[in-house]
Order: sequence, then C-alpha cells, then structure tokens
Amino acid sequence: MKIIRPSLSAAILVAGLGVMLGARGAASGDAKAPKLDLKAGEELTIPVAIVDGRVTLGAPKSSKLGTAQPRDGEITVGLGPGDKKTLLSQVLVTEKTSAPVDFVATGLIGEIKIDERVICGRTDAPVAMHIGSVSWRVSLNTFTVGKGDGKCE
Repeated sequence: MKIIRPSLSAAILVAGLGVMLGARGAASGDAKAPKLDLKAGEELTIPVAIVDGRVTLGAPKSSKLGTAQPRDGEITVGLGPGDKKTLLSQVLVTEKTSAPVDFVATGLIGEIKIDERVICGRTDAPVAMHIGSVSWRVSLNTFTVGKGDGKCE
C-alpha cells in the first residue's frame, strides 16, 4: 500500500487560503454593528450617522408595522405581510437622513438566503420594494451612502 503525503507547497497553499478567507470574513463583519432582522408585520427605526462618507448605525427600535415615523437622523424600515398569491412581501422604507442611504434586504429561512434586494435610499419620498415572502426573516445589511436617484447597485 502506498502512503500519500501532501507536499509542503500544497500545505502552505491550503493554510494561506484559510488565512485569507478568515481575514475576509473578519473584515466584512463589524462586531459593533447591530443585528437588524425583521419579521412580517414589524418595523425597525434605526438611528443613522453619516460621517466622512460612511454610514454608522445606532441601536434599532422595534415596533408594529405602520406605527413609527422616523425623526431627523433616522430610517424606518418595515416588512409587510406576505401575499399568499404572489409569495411577495413589501419592504417599506422612510428616511429622514442628511443623505440617502442604500442597503441590502436579504430574505432568509434559517441561514439559507432565498431572496435579496438592493434598496435605493431616498430622502424625498418613501421607498417600497418586493421581496420573497416565504422567508422567516429579512436581514438588513450593507448600508452605504446613496445617490438618491433611485438607481443603486
């Protein structure tokens, strides 16, 4: 029987890949960022500070859908009930910030992503976007300063 031993260069390559992936994961997740999850019929009002072109979020306040209005420096994001015919829910956003804020809404069942939408921030009008309603929760993430033109990536 022949014993197979990995070469030193293969071991170094695997170790280097592990270090790079670990560093990427640490860089993409901010330990201080609040967890922003919505369920149907809920809304979150989130304090937002925009400093040097970066968005910083404060602790969110949860409420029943349709009961909160953002104050200056806040965003309210709500998730409507799912439509059983179309299997879609509406993400509703109202911003009162110094600049528009874009973000991603990710529909999840457990930790499995089933739908994802980029929400383009607007300070002049509320925004509504459909997302798959079979999700158990919607995670709000990747907040950036937007252009306010309704076109974002």
